[in-house]
Amino acid sequence: MTESSLSDKDREKARQAALRKLSVRDRTEKEILDFLKEAGCTGAEAEEITSEFREWGYIDDEKYCRRYFEYGRSKGKASARIIKELVQKGISAEKARDVLEELTDCTADDREAALSVGMKMALNQTDLGKDIDDRFLARVGRRLAGLGYDSSTCYYVIGKVRDYGKEREREDE
Repeated sequence: MTESSLSDKDREKARQAALRKLSVRDRTEKEILDFLKEAGCTGAEAEEITSEFREWGYIDDEKYCRRYFEYGRSKGKASARIIKELVQKGISAEKARDVLEELTDCTADDREAALSVGMKMALNQTDLGKDIDDRFLARVGRRLAGLGYDSSTCYYVIGKVRDYGKEREREDE
């Protein structure tokens, strides 16, 4: 499609549609730029509208990173996975890492968050009267890998969950 300028009416429609998208949830600058371009705005028009939104405080990629990191952590995701998802949403990897470093010590928090996920799974397993066997430990590993944790963190958590299972067995004897 060749770049052609929208009429003032169509440009305002695109701006209002972008504002509606922002009213539903936060968006990254790239998400709004892409939306405006799909709505028919030229690159310059999309940049101008996005710049206005940024000036008004409607778009703030750094604030978006903070909120997304907190959301991702609440879901048990690893820092690496959160950064990957932010990059997919148009945030630079460097900006995402900088924000995450400001918020926390990622390595220590990753282990703690992964251990929380693993122990929650273990408690659910034992509450159901089931053993913590190799099959269950493999499931814990798959879950953690799916959340983006590196192998050393997965093995650390699997070891802790295995120890918990052995403790429970001794208590039951």
